[in-house]
Amino acid sequence: MTSVYVETYGCTLNQSESEELTLQLNGHRVVESTEEAHVLVLNTCMVIGTTEKKILRRVDTLYQQLGERTLIITGCMAGPLADRLHALYPALKTMRISGVASYIDAHFSRSAASAPRSNVTAKVTIAQGCGGSCSYCIVKLIRGPVKSRSIAAITRDVEQRVQNGAKQIFLTAQDGGAYGLDLGHRLPDLVEALCEIEHDFKLRIGMMNVSSILDIAEDLLKAYKHPRVYRFVHLPVQSGSDRILELMERGHTVFDFKHIVSSFRHELRDVTVSTDFIVGFPSETAEDFRATLDLLREVAPLKVNITRFSRREGTKAFSLSPLTGRVQKDRSRILTAEHHRVAWQRNCEYIGKSYIALAVERGKNGSTILYNDNYRPIVVPRELALGVFYAVCVTGVTPTYLIGSLN
Repeated sequence: MTSVYVETYGCTLNQSESEELTLQLNGHRVVESTEEAHVLVLNTCMVIGTTEKKILRRVDTLYQQLGERTLIITGCMAGPLADRLHALYPALKTMRISGVASYIDAHFSRSAASAPRSNVTAKVTIAQGCGGSCSYCIVKLIRGPVKSRSIAAITRDVEQRVQNGAKQIFLTAQDGGAYGLDLGHRLPDLVEALCEIEHDFKLRIGMMNVSSILDIAEDLLKAYKHPRVYRFVHLPVQSGSDRILELMERGHTVFDFKHIVSSFRHELRDVTVSTDFIVGFPSETAEDFRATLDLLREVAPLKVNITRFSRREGTKAFSLSPLTGRVQKDRSRILTAEHHRVAWQRNCEYIGKSYIALAVERGKNGSTILYNDNYRPIVVPRELALGVFYAVCVTGVTPTYLIGSLN
């Protein structure tokens, strides 16, 4: 039996693809450390320059320690950087992740099929590629246009995962809101079909670009009202300045974002709103940044991802003059501090409230992390059985999670 180590970088789509790969490796042993492995697989990301440099350092380290083992690079770097990687590391393999399992099957021994592993959380890919054309983003160049999987195929995947013990399913894509643009049906149709599966599980809908759901917002809200769907919406806005959004070619305005958030909050009790901001985009002025701060304070999302602008070769924004690193760092620090202040205030509203929450993973110091129906993490300071729903009361908060005890 061949031992395989899989290391993943980047978005939930990459995580989903790695999870699917480990399921395809039935008959091989998936291990948790590089020292145990005959085959090392790196599922890579290159959405920003710092991530790319980090992974290249990791590739170099693993290659120097490789010996007789095999190193496979897959994911975003496998295409654009393949020639460069092969020149630096001749024995390295690059390939699409869809071909990794068959390559390992063809070149390495396997045992009789083993029982599938059971995990509380499963990530299921619903589409690849993007329907947008953001001026700064390299993902469209790497992944191409939207390529959606059929509802039938996704349904089979979800059924298999829940039969194997999964209690929460993450639907992943570069842009979940663009699902089905190439098929003639859309994300609400998929969610409706998945909610008909007769198992006890929760669905978390992944990131959706604002521009992708403007025409389906009403139907999407109806789909979110199903008790199986977490009341959690991830809508990256990226900037509070319409001028910057136009330069980014995001395809939406600040008003569009605020209108959708308002609609979700009006229709869905206690919905958790998550968003993303890019700070330091070329030509971003102090006034533009203040508009972003004002939007953060007004919308008060509970979860925020903040990224400094990163020039990516091949994108339209690559030719624009970037702001200094010091300005980007300062604005990132200010926005992060303001988010923590806002999130702390919002989280304090949960104290004393009770929820039914799913125990999902182990926390630090013997604690357990649970999620309620609006996908808020609640840390209970004791070990609980995973995959079980518990009645929990919120007793304290931090800027990023709630603290609770069993009722």
